[in-house]
Amino acid sequence: TITVNASDDSGAAGIQLAIYVDGAFKASGSGNTLSMSWNTRGKGMTGSHTITATARDAAGNVSSSSNTVNVVK
Repeated sequence: TITVNASDDSGAAGIQLAIYVDGAFKASGSGNTLSMSWNTRGKGMTGSHTITATARDAAGNVSSSSNTVNVVK
Protein backbone atom coordinates (compact mmCIF):
# COMPACT_ATOMS: atom_id res chain seq x y z
CA THR A 1 0.00 0.00 0.00
CA ILE A 2 1.21 3.50 -0.84
CA THR A 3 -0.09 6.27 1.43
CA VAL A 4 0.61 9.99 1.07
CA ASN A 5 -0.28 12.85 3.39
CA ALA A 6 -0.39 16.60 2.85
CA SER A 7 -1.30 19.63 4.90
CA ASP A 8 -2.20 23.21 4.11
CA ASP A 9 -2.69 26.25 6.31
CA SER A 10 -6.16 26.70 4.73
CA GLY A 11 -7.26 23.16 5.63
CA ALA A 12 -7.53 19.84 3.83
CA ALA A 13 -10.65 20.68 1.80
CA GLY A 14 -8.72 22.33 -1.04
CA ILE A 15 -5.90 19.78 -1.38
CA GLN A 16 -5.68 17.63 -4.53
CA LEU A 17 -3.28 14.66 -4.33
CA ALA A 18 -1.82 12.39 -7.01
CA ILE A 19 0.41 9.31 -6.94
CA TYR A 20 2.75 8.28 -9.76
CA VAL A 21 4.86 5.12 -10.03
CA ASP A 22 7.78 5.35 -12.45
CA GLY A 23 6.17 8.46 -13.94
CA ALA A 24 2.85 6.75 -14.67
CA PHE A 25 -0.27 8.20 -13.03
CA LYS A 26 -1.82 5.72 -10.59
CA ALA A 27 -4.30 7.49 -8.30
CA SER A 28 -5.76 10.85 -7.31
CA GLY A 29 -8.05 12.24 -4.66
CA SER A 30 -8.84 15.22 -2.50
CA GLY A 31 -8.21 15.84 1.18
CA ASN A 32 -5.11 15.37 3.26
CA THR A 33 -4.57 11.59 2.78
CA LEU A 34 -4.54 9.29 -0.26
CA SER A 35 -3.83 5.54 -0.28
CA MET A 36 -3.64 3.00 -3.06
CA SER A 37 -2.80 -0.67 -3.36
CA TRP A 38 0.34 -1.44 -5.35
CA ASN A 39 0.76 -5.03 -6.49
CA THR A 40 4.47 -5.77 -6.68
CA ARG A 41 4.03 -9.46 -7.51
CA GLY A 42 3.44 -8.99 -11.23
CA LYS A 43 5.90 -9.73 -14.01
CA GLY A 44 8.59 -7.10 -14.35
CA MET A 45 8.12 -5.62 -10.89
CA THR A 46 11.50 -6.71 -9.49
CA GLY A 47 13.98 -3.85 -9.29
CA SER A 48 14.01 -0.14 -8.61
CA HIS A 49 10.85 2.01 -8.83
CA THR A 50 10.24 5.69 -8.14
CA ILE A 51 7.09 6.71 -6.30
CA THR A 52 6.10 10.37 -6.57
CA ALA A 53 3.36 12.17 -4.67
CA THR A 54 2.10 15.55 -5.83
CA ALA A 55 -0.12 17.91 -3.83
CA ARG A 56 -1.88 21.06 -5.07
CA ASP A 57 -3.72 23.43 -2.76
CA ALA A 58 -6.69 25.68 -3.51
CA ALA A 59 -4.35 28.61 -4.24
CA GLY A 60 -2.57 26.59 -6.95
CA ASN A 61 0.63 25.95 -4.99
CA VAL A 62 2.19 22.60 -5.95
CA SER A 63 4.61 20.41 -4.02
CA SER A 64 5.96 16.97 -4.81
CA SER A 65 8.11 14.37 -3.14
CA SER A 66 9.70 11.20 -4.54
CA ASN A 67 11.18 8.06 -3.06
CA THR A 68 12.93 5.17 -4.76
CA VAL A 69 12.07 1.67 -3.60
CA ASN A 70 13.65 -1.65 -4.55
CA VAL A 71 11.29 -4.60 -5.09
CA VAL A 72 12.95 -7.92 -4.30
CA LYS A 73 11.39 -11.31 -4.97
